[in-house]
Amino acid sequence: MDTEARPPSLAGIFWACAKISMSSFGGGVSALMMREFVTTRRWISEADFIDGLAISQALPGVNVVNISIWMGYKLRYGIGAAVACLGVILPGAIIIVLASEVLHSATEWPLVGLALSGLSAAALGVSFNLSFRTIRRAVSKSLLPLTVFVATLAAAYLNVPTIVTVAVLAPISIALCYWSASRGQ
Repeated sequence: MDTEARPPSLAGIFWACAKISMSSFGGGVSALMMREFVTTRRWISEADFIDGLAISQALPGVNVVNISIWMGYKLRYGIGAAVACLGVILPGAIIIVLASEVLHSATEWPLVGLALSGLSAAALGVSFNLSFRTIRRAVSKSLLPLTVFVATLAAAYLNVPTIVTVAVLAPISIALCYWSASRGQ
């Protein structure tokens, strides 16, 4: 966000998060948040968003909730964090409660199963889009992050538990970044 621009209103933050919450299914929500907050509204820079995404993914909890709290705080401090979090959680919670009975009875219909499979594939594509944009930014600074990225993919392919992957690769990644920064790369 331009430092001289007024921060967005709390209602604006809530509705931006609510719009994302109401229009996303499964994965890929982070990519939609990036498009909304970075590209469309220009409230946060891409570098700031990706830094926040990295922090959000490193913390326990749901990534989209974590990043909404981070962005809300960045834009309007504590109250912004609370409003952004509500914007992400509340619409989805309402939709889940209202749709649960309908989906429960409709899962026996073959078309519903096919539609849900299609939504899953689309969400996966959106997630890959964000992943490749993120790795492209990281690799532009050094090839070391690519090594960690490939190791993470290999661990996922080999069904290594996520906690083990994080416990091993996070310190390695931090050390590599520190080493790269200390060399001026």
